[in-house]
Amino acid sequence: MDGYREVLHKSGLQVRKGNMTSSTVPATSMVLPLALLLGSAAGSTERMNFTVWSQPVRLRYGEVYNKLQSPEKLPTHVVARYSDGKKMMALTGFDVDMVRAGADGTELRVQLNDHYLHHYALQFGEAESMRKMLDTASADVSFARMLSGCHAMTRVGVNSFLDRLHFEEPHRIGRVSMFGSAAGAEYRKNPQRFNSPFRALLRRPQVWAPLLHIINTKAPVEAGAEHSAAWSPLIECPCTPQRKINVSAGTIDGQAADPPISCSPEFAATGNPSCHLATYQGGWRCCEHQVFLVDTDKECANPDCSEKPLDEIFMKFTFFYEDAQPDTRQVEAAACCDVTSVTQGAENIEYDIPACPQGTSPEACVHVVETVQPLAYFGDHPKSPLSSYRGSDLVDLVFAAPHLHLAGISIELIDHMTNKTICEVHRTDDNSGGIAYGHGTTPGDEDGYMVGLSTCRWGGADAPRFRRDHPMRTRAVYSSASGHTGVMSLWLMDVSAVAEPDFLV
Repeated sequence: MDGYREVLHKSGLQVRKGNMTSSTVPATSMVLPLALLLGSAAGSTERMNFTVWSQPVRLRYGEVYNKLQSPEKLPTHVVARYSDGKKMMALTGFDVDMVRAGADGTELRVQLNDHYLHHYALQFGEAESMRKMLDTASADVSFARMLSGCHAMTRVGVNSFLDRLHFEEPHRIGRVSMFGSAAGAEYRKNPQRFNSPFRALLRRPQVWAPLLHIINTKAPVEAGAEHSAAWSPLIECPCTPQRKINVSAGTIDGQAADPPISCSPEFAATGNPSCHLATYQGGWRCCEHQVFLVDTDKECANPDCSEKPLDEIFMKFTFFYEDAQPDTRQVEAAACCDVTSVTQGAENIEYDIPACPQGTSPEACVHVVETVQPLAYFGDHPKSPLSSYRGSDLVDLVFAAPHLHLAGISIELIDHMTNKTICEVHRTDDNSGGIAYGHGTTPGDEDGYMVGLSTCRWGGADAPRFRRDHPMRTRAVYSSASGHTGVMSLWLMDVSAVAEPDFLV
């Protein structure tokens, strides 16, 4: 929370204390026709785009960057277009890249075996709404963690804030939004697009701030023989001897594990090592900002490895947008899916893949996890305490992005009531099944790395419609031919509230 307050100070956004209220919320929908909000100023149908770059990320080999950067102003022409509030920005999607500046000033794309993108999340919005979001965080440390920590990838924090904003000012929508979430190494082949009429709506967009989790995986030549696999072991965030884990105190390096280690009772019952600090071997809790993922006693002359060269890269984001039209529909983050959870939102998010017993055939070395969760957020839940929605309210499922780590074989989103597959990806030798593994040396085709995950998206004519409390099942399969730490099996999805229900899947 203090770190988040600091970045807003740097951006000139004033900090004010606030308190999360516990008022009773009426169980009524706040869906408003966009035509009423836009009036007669719907704007043109021109397709537009702009590109922004992150602040520089500077790392030495083995070092982690895991930080919410200071808010930056959006391009002047974008801010000016929507400054009077008569039109709303309708984001249709975005592209992501990682680059560095060449000696001649040209832009060079960066490979995963040079700098690995573990995940990112992008906060967008009006400056005043960013202040309000911070006000909420100042009264709730766990909420602050949802905004600026690794749990930001699930968008739970922003969803909770929007619930509060809608409760206090129900006629004001589109003040802040978050994109990107847990998308990581697959970022170059992970299409982030919305089909019409679904859009991410923003009123008076002014600032943006990226949360970036990046690892310098560019091993020095002399260290090249330490790992026989094509991929760097650092991408799994091993807990090195320098990490001081105190099980009785529940701390790592003297601080409480952040976020707290918490699997659903059902997942914890499987005995997965990631669910307990006593058996925790690696993952994002050992992957904090400025931590090194190499044994610095062996690989560095100085504890901070300051003798190693300092590299610099940037993240590059290109956003595609248009003016909102009367029939444009707002999207919101779904409450599903994380295989370590059985309720709204995520729990532990990460887990381990124990290696199969020696002598097991490769085909039999698989690790399978299934879980069932409600599709969308609704009231009377700790992660959506101010939501006005009821479980019976309807939503359209408009976007589904799978997220797996290296060794992922498949992930499936299933309607738990009908057993119908809604979206799925699986590994094939020719990368035609939606999961792409690299076989070369160019950016986006790095040998041995997972480099792409296809997404599913639906438009107004074919979007499946469900109750918010509709149970969705996730089934994830990994290879367990070797062990892996800190893997994830998520569906990062968006839904759109239905104002007047007329049919149900």
